[in-house]
Amino acid sequence: MNRQLLVAAALAPALWLAGCATPSGLVVAGTVDDTVTSLAAPALGSPAVNLDAGFGDLTGPTSPVTGRTANATSAVASALGLGTSVRIVTVGAAVGDTVRAGQVLATADTRTQAAQLAAATADAAVAKAQVGLLGDAIDTTYDKQADIEDAKDTVRTAIDKIHAGQKHLRAAERKARAARADLVTKLHAMEALAANYPPVVPPGSDIPPEAALPGIIADLKAGIRKVDAGLKKIDALQAKLATGLKKARSGLRKLEDATAKVTDARGNLRDLKELAALQAEAMTVPIDVVRAQVTLAEMTSPVDGIVVSIARPGDQLAPGATVATVREQQPSTVTAWLSPAQLAQVCDGDSALVTADWITGPGVPATLTRISTRADYPPTSVPTDEVHLTRAVEVAFTATEQLPAGAPVEITIQGCRPSAPATNPNR
Repeated sequence: MNRQLLVAAALAPALWLAGCATPSGLVVAGTVDDTVTSLAAPALGSPAVNLDAGFGDLTGPTSPVTGRTANATSAVASALGLGTSVRIVTVGAAVGDTVRAGQVLATADTRTQAAQLAAATADAAVAKAQVGLLGDAIDTTYDKQADIEDAKDTVRTAIDKIHAGQKHLRAAERKARAARADLVTKLHAMEALAANYPPVVPPGSDIPPEAALPGIIADLKAGIRKVDAGLKKIDALQAKLATGLKKARSGLRKLEDATAKVTDARGNLRDLKELAALQAEAMTVPIDVVRAQVTLAEMTSPVDGIVVSIARPGDQLAPGATVATVREQQPSTVTAWLSPAQLAQVCDGDSALVTADWITGPGVPATLTRISTRADYPPTSVPTDEVHLTRAVEVAFTATEQLPAGAPVEITIQGCRPSAPATNPNR
């Protein structure tokens, strides 16, 4: 047999297969997808076991004896909910039940959150009361400032009285000294008269008789002594008034300092009140967080569908663990793998017919809704007439009915292009 006969014999089966392509469509094997939605356990805040394990830096004072820190809590561990669990209290559906979106499927234990809410509410109340107390303290500073102003007015009045008293004493001192000088002058005159008293007193003279001079002199001396005693009292009173004036002025300065201190204290209290108001506002955040967590404790179905699996009351689940699985009630999708030659015959939106030995009638209509952008090796678990070590392209069809998940089917595709001829480039 020559070379041309061998080539013709080799091409004959390929030409026969190409000529046998069914004009009604391309038939491939596929699998009904299992479209399920999982409901995960929420991460509820609760006292967590210290699982730092190097996630964060240790903080707090170091014991000189043990060399350990007082606080080994990891912020990362707390944020991820490590060491916590969610306890299922009630379950609102069973496997096989049809549920609606938003229906409560399970509830978690919220006793810890209730305690946290009570603590956060108490903290917020304390912070709010602190704002009121600081406001009362600010009002008290005004009362104290008014008392200080009243005291300052009293001291000023006392100073004015001291000044008036000093003025009166100075006037009295001047009069007393003038009176003393007059008495001294008269005393000197009487003493001189007594020493040089004439033997005969002229008629009509105002000169006292000799017998009266000693009494007059004694009276003048007594008057001088009284004036001196008065001057001594005036000096003592002036000293007392000077001391009182000094004390009053010192007290007035202290009251002025007290006014400045009260003003400064009021400013500090106002700053503290603003900080306390901010803190009181911030203390509402933990309350909102805990309330949100209590809301998360009611786990609802995200879609309409049938319950495939669900936890049981009393189960302890880690945050993010599956609480329930719901298969959506919607038209099924079917996945198939096409070789490059088969892919060349189809287009997005092509009509198809899904058939199987368990489907009655002509089959279930479907539409080609997705064509992958890359060729890959089909998984060995996927039924396909393509060799799993040969690259193929994944395509998806949307059926008009819901089909059993995971069931193998055949798909007849009404391609948009004719099959490629068996030429050398297409072999």
